[in-house]
Amino acid sequence: MQFGQAGQMSVCGEQQAVTAKLVVHDLSLYRDLVLKGSIGAGEAYIDGKWSSPDLTAVIRIFARAQQMTDSLESSKSWFKRIQHALFHWGNRNTPDGSKKNIAAHYDLGNELYSRFLDPQMMYSCAIYPKPEASLSEAQYHKLETICRRLELKEEDHLLEIGTGWGGLAIYAAMYYGCKVTTTTISKEQYQYAREQIDKLGLGGQITLLQKDYRDLTGKYDKLVSIEMIEAVGYDYLESFFSQCEQRLKSGGKMLLQSITIADQRFDYYRNNVDFIQRYIFPGGFLPSITEIARRSQVHTNMVVEKIDDIGLHYAKTLGHWRERFLDSWLELTELGYDERFKRLWLYYFGYCEGAFLERAISTVHVVFRK
Repeated sequence: MQFGQAGQMSVCGEQQAVTAKLVVHDLSLYRDLVLKGSIGAGEAYIDGKWSSPDLTAVIRIFARAQQMTDSLESSKSWFKRIQHALFHWGNRNTPDGSKKNIAAHYDLGNELYSRFLDPQMMYSCAIYPKPEASLSEAQYHKLETICRRLELKEEDHLLEIGTGWGGLAIYAAMYYGCKVTTTTISKEQYQYAREQIDKLGLGGQITLLQKDYRDLTGKYDKLVSIEMIEAVGYDYLESFFSQCEQRLKSGGKMLLQSITIADQRFDYYRNNVDFIQRYIFPGGFLPSITEIARRSQVHTNMVVEKIDDIGLHYAKTLGHWRERFLDSWLELTELGYDERFKRLWLYYFGYCEGAFLERAISTVHVVFRK
């Protein structure tokens, strides 16, 4: 890692395949790092105290030093630990809390998301069939992969927990001919999905709900949830998996697409607050693969049939989102988004991309059978 300030440059760490340059614009950055750790690094970037020509590379080096930074942050005062506990308590995913947390991120405006997502508005990990595939091709391939792993058939009734902007529900209805019931608690996503379903004349096949997953009823042949479990929260994983099992018919299949935290860091992560939870996804919580398996085993009769890791595809997806975000920045400024918002989102993209590349986090498809 090269630190540069006032024309000077210093290097720390061993020479490795990943190198990064960090330019310090305000010496108070060092105080932020000591007092606030990884969150302080993110806040300082947003405040313009440092920059880098390759932010993702900086994050990768931070991730490689994770054991050291975790140790430093674990030594924080009892007051800081109480702050973390209160933060999680204030953002817990009760039915009302979930609406508030989802609105804080997903209701920022469909105009924003349309500028960096693909035409299907898929805000989740794509699967690239070949290295040169476009974002749109990769998202279509992801949708097809999900439908095939579910063994979706025309006579099936598919339940989707977490509509997003309607991409999967529309794809399944159009290309597999099945019925779909899908639910979201985001007002903006609901309105967008409603318009798309009506425009395509799929109202007879797709039932769009604005309900909390805990309030769903009925039985379904197949169930899918794409990166919604991250909004469930640690305290509600039991109710999520129990509800999934209750909604699934005997012999039915469920596919869960989940971002996961490395098992080795799960306990530390559960008891602390990171940059994403603080500034991007309030109430967000990443389960580990072991925790997913444990909760489904203890609280359901569903059996894990297959697990596929697609985490490195997420790094590429995030790279495409960042490029499209930057390409659209002029349009976004006309919509009222400012430079501070830009730095926040660039840090978000780089933070996640670097973590996926270093395997600190990943994404999996878990297929269950009841």
